[in-house]
Amino acid sequence: MRVLEVEIEGITRVEGHMNLVVVEEDGRVEARAEALEGTRLLERLLIGRKFYEVPDIVSRMCGVCPVIHRLASVQALERAMGVEVSEGVKALRYVLAIGGHIQSHILHLYAFVLPDFTGHSSILELARDNVKLVRSVLRAKRLANTISEVLGGRAVHPVTPIVGGFSKVFSRHELELALKAAQELAVRLRELASVILELEMPAFERETRYLALRRGADVPLLEGTISVLGGGAFEAHEYEDHLEYVTEEYSMARHYLLKCEGVPYMVGALARLNHNHPFLSDTAKELAKTYGVRFPSYSPFDNNKAQALELVHYAERAVELLEELLSSSARIGPSKFEVRRGEGVSATEAPRGLLIHHYALDSDGRVRYANIITPTAQNYKNLEADARELVRRYAGAGEEELVSLLKKLVRAYDPCVSCSARFWREH
Repeated sequence: MRVLEVEIEGITRVEGHMNLVVVEEDGRVEARAEALEGTRLLERLLIGRKFYEVPDIVSRMCGVCPVIHRLASVQALERAMGVEVSEGVKALRYVLAIGGHIQSHILHLYAFVLPDFTGHSSILELARDNVKLVRSVLRAKRLANTISEVLGGRAVHPVTPIVGGFSKVFSRHELELALKAAQELAVRLRELASVILELEMPAFERETRYLALRRGADVPLLEGTISVLGGGAFEAHEYEDHLEYVTEEYSMARHYLLKCEGVPYMVGALARLNHNHPFLSDTAKELAKTYGVRFPSYSPFDNNKAQALELVHYAERAVELLEELLSSSARIGPSKFEVRRGEGVSATEAPRGLLIHHYALDSDGRVRYANIITPTAQNYKNLEADARELVRRYAGAGEEELVSLLKKLVRAYDPCVSCSARFWREH
């Protein structure tokens, strides 16, 4: 009879504080993804606040992905009050979202994941052996920061996206600065992508459900229908009919299942490309072909490679969008609107996957209901299922090898624990 208990406390190189516990006894394996951040109950802080305060508050939920939280909240509030914005505003928001995605993916892939495969404990240790690579990574991060600074007003916690558009009118010079940063970024990320794409990931697959936005011939970030790989789709405002939260005593975060089937699912870059890989840029497609990356993929470790391909795709997409804006007369000024009672839901793609913001406002524009579903919260149950199966597949491995594999698995999911940990045993 094999009895095995692996408890990995305070997993490093992830955002936030998290443990993973896996116990095997008599052939039965249990796993617990324990989110250990303190109770924050962010939605409760929003009740009674005026609508224009919400984006500033929710973007502080996370220092890694504040851009998409602000944009998701702005879109949900616009839908609650029936506000329409121009195509030019949508395009600029898309570029800003891309900047945020690239900021996050660079940090995850090169500071958190890469040291696992190079035998280093951190990117600082890696820099001693490969300073050229680390300098290139830091330069790419700075270029992504520039996009956020120009269009968002800050590298972290942007301030310009507001209900109806942006809080400022961008000059041609500012758009050209953003374009120049995006152009250099596209070149640099094509070179850096191979570093991740050539890594040999652990041999492991487990087919699951993958949820992501779909919208035309695009890999969308801000709009789309929520689709389930293998069949089924629903609109953002229908999410409560399809996603069910589970409260676990061992975690400070909600966990989620697909309500109709009662099964876990995965969101994130892998889910996005499992759905939308035909719409990757030509360069990203060629890189995938060169390094043998195929979609759909059922290995959670390929989330790393999907992120590397997204870096290339989205940098090139930002260049396209900015060039189109500079060559057109698209209106990017704010839209006028009247504050009114209403309810709105926005489904977007955060770097880590599907993100939902839902608000109800009273006639004075004050929040009377708020609900935010983060990607990491949705991934916990799928991470646990993968951890259980990984231990079964590697039954002959020693504890040290298992610990290493499980750490790589957790990091492949790119968890943002502090974003997820807001509901403590709340029913």
